[in-house]
Amino acid sequence: NYLSVKKGYVMSYNGVEGRANWVGWTLTASDIGTIHRSDRFIQDESFPRGFNIADETDYKHSGYDRGHLCNSQDRTSSVFLNEETFLMSNMIPQTHELNAGPFKMLEEYCRKLAVKKGQHLLIYSGGIGAKDRLASGVIVPVYCWKVVYTPDKIWCILFPNERVLHKNWQTYSVSLETLEKMTGFRFPRKLF
Repeated sequence: NYLSVKKGYVMSYNGVEGRANWVGWTLTASDIGTIHRSDRFIQDESFPRGFNIADETDYKHSGYDRGHLCNSQDRTSSVFLNEETFLMSNMIPQTHELNAGPFKMLEEYCRKLAVKKGQHLLIYSGGIGAKDRLASGVIVPVYCWKVVYTPDKIWCILFPNERVLHKNWQTYSVSLETLEKMTGFRFPRKLF
C-alpha cells in the first residue's frame, strides 16, 4: 500500500492489485470551474518500480468503463487538476450502468451541495471485492463505494458493480459501521 499525494486528491494505492484502495478529496464551490473535461487517460508514473499499474489499454474491449474515483467535474478549476483526475490510478472498472447512473447522480448531488449551498465536503471513494479481472489482471470490484461528509450528514453508499441498478443512489445507503466492516477501513466520525 502506497500513499500518493496529488495536487487535487490523495490516494492509497495497492501495488500488488494495481488499483487504488481509496481516493479522498475535498469539494467546495471553488473547485468547480469552466475547464473542459480532459478525456486524456494517462498512466500514473509516480509509483515505485515493480508496482502493478493499470494502463488505458487494459480497459479496451473489456465491457467496463474507466470509472473515476475522484471525478473530473469536481476538478474543473484548472487544466492541471482536471488532467490529474485522468491518471489511470484514479480509475476503477465500473459497469457503464453504474458509472453513468447512480454513481454519477451522487457526484452531481455533491456538486450541487458545494455550489448551490456553499457547503464544504469531504469525499472518499473506492472499490471492494473481486468479481472478475480485466485481461491485464486489473481487478473488477464487486462493489464501488463512497463516503460523503457534509456539514449535516455522513452519506455511506455501497453500489453493486452490476448492469441492473436502481437509479436513486440513496437506495444503496448503508451505515458507516457496515461500510467500515466491508472495506476494512476506519473513517472519520465527523467533518473536520
